[in-house]
Amino acid sequence: MEISDLTVRILFLFLPGIICSVIVDIFTVHRPKDVFHYLLESFIYGVLSYFIYWLWLKLPFTENKPMNFMYALFDNNKVIVYKEIFCGCIAAVLLGISITYISTYKLHTRLAHRIKMTKKFGELDVWGYTFNSKNIEYVTVRDHKNNLVYDGWVQSFSDDSKNAELLLRDVSIYKNDTAEQLYQIGAIYLSLNKEDIAIEFRDIEIDKEKICRNDKNE
Repeated sequence: MEISDLTVRILFLFLPGIICSVIVDIFTVHRPKDVFHYLLESFIYGVLSYFIYWLWLKLPFTENKPMNFMYALFDNNKVIVYKEIFCGCIAAVLLGISITYISTYKLHTRLAHRIKMTKKFGELDVWGYTFNSKNIEYVTVRDHKNNLVYDGWVQSFSDDSKNAELLLRDVSIYKNDTAEQLYQIGAIYLSLNKEDIAIEFRDIEIDKEKICRNDKNE
């Protein structure tokens, strides 16, 4: 199949966007994307990457040369300057790192909360929100179905509640009904059924004011 010159030029526009999308896709937690969404995202990232490079060219200490790429994209008589594509790819890497950092630390969500634009917490579900919160280290997992309790600190956890996986360290295991200690172990992997378990977080202090307020309301 013959590829037109315009197609090749458009692919060059998409290249920085694809690089940026791959970086964001690998290093951030997000919902599955369809092909259309991925292509649209790549296009937007590509345009932003070249825009960042264009801003760089406008700085006082640069050569301040005009950017040739957008003209070359639709005019076959214009020669593609591969230095621009290379610089666009570098800008895409920096853009991908920035987007990943913003997404990881939920800076955009924090800003939205500060201006009271939304109440969403920015994670895929409450599972991710809980285990990414501060002061969440030691947990007590009650497995009601198997009458067991796992008490330890969280080394790692799955991205969402669909898998509900935990890796606990320095674990003490008890019977749930009698609190009899069965044994201790350095680490244990748990794949949990949400309907059969409850997870307690003893690192979170009780807010006595809210308890008193609830008691008064009752």
